[in-house]
Amino acid sequence: MSALYIHVPFCLSKCGYCAFYSRVPCKDDIALYLNQLRKEAKERILPGAKAYETIFIGGGNPSALGLAGIEQIIEIIGENIDLSGVSEFTIETNPETLSVEIIDFLAQVYNIRISMGVQRLQDNELKILGRNTLMNSVYNALDNVFNKIKNVSCDFILGVPGCNTIATSLSSFLTKYPLMHVSAYFLGVEENTPLHDAVLNKKIADPDEIGPAEMFEVKKVLADAGFTHYEISNYAKPGFECKHNLNYWLAGSYLGLGPSAVSFDNSFRISNVANLQEWLNKLDPIYEKLSVTDLRNEYIMLHLRLLEVGLDIADLERNYGIQNAEFYETINKHAEKGYIDISGSKIKLSAKVLGFADSIISDYFSL
Repeated sequence: MSALYIHVPFCLSKCGYCAFYSRVPCKDDIALYLNQLRKEAKERILPGAKAYETIFIGGGNPSALGLAGIEQIIEIIGENIDLSGVSEFTIETNPETLSVEIIDFLAQVYNIRISMGVQRLQDNELKILGRNTLMNSVYNALDNVFNKIKNVSCDFILGVPGCNTIATSLSSFLTKYPLMHVSAYFLGVEENTPLHDAVLNKKIADPDEIGPAEMFEVKKVLADAGFTHYEISNYAKPGFECKHNLNYWLAGSYLGLGPSAVSFDNSFRISNVANLQEWLNKLDPIYEKLSVTDLRNEYIMLHLRLLEVGLDIADLERNYGIQNAEFYETINKHAEKGYIDISGSKIKLSAKVLGFADSIISDYFSL
């Protein structure tokens, strides 16, 4: 394993669009979670493991654990892993729960990286998303973070119905806060969320019907600020790409701990149950043996999403054999339409398709 992910399943409130597994903690939930996490880490992390290059604590909202909870989770990791060998240690947070005390503690963690969920840059737009925060909380949190920690990423959501482009506000925001990384995702409508119900009941416009203009405006703002668009939804200053996520995208192995966390090793995907109580009761993970076709399709998808890396056909065929005539016909068709750029044995998505990249990528899949 080269990467460790820990899922913290707690938030102080649930955003209307979120489909990640999380819940508002009840009495004793956090203590029970940390106790079971300690046991799971001891069982699943190999004794003396030193090969974890990256660690990512995500959620949910890890800072909802409070200072004592975060101290315990770092302690659990340190009991099982040599933290001096970790090249990147990311923790996700929401601004309203990131206290000065938590920042002071995290600043002592080797190679710490903060990933903050900001999402929009106007109070009324945060309310549309059902966020439990206002911009004053964002500014206070980031002011405090940048006093101690410099490797900071922020997440934003694009394509929110009823909202103007975030691009102008983002330009000013980047002048004030020297972010090293930005993630900018289109708002997706996930089943079993309040947003899904609101769209079905015509209370809000369908985000899928909003075009990609905001993405291209944000892309330009970030390029002008020195960011490279290295993955469809991710931008970084040179050398500050998210190493942990790159491991996912390049099909590296990883271990996931906590409810709903996923692990991958060679051709096996191992998924923990997405339910706190069942996870506490040690319900066995689900083991899935991926077929060669599944692995091939994921390889293609992940490499094409990496805009700077692209898909090397020679590497694809070394791993998955000679591709059929239909595959090469698709390459030629996409090249003629300007959907891809070809350089030697590599193909990369062109900028013109970034608004509908998924449909282009899926053309290369085998069934």
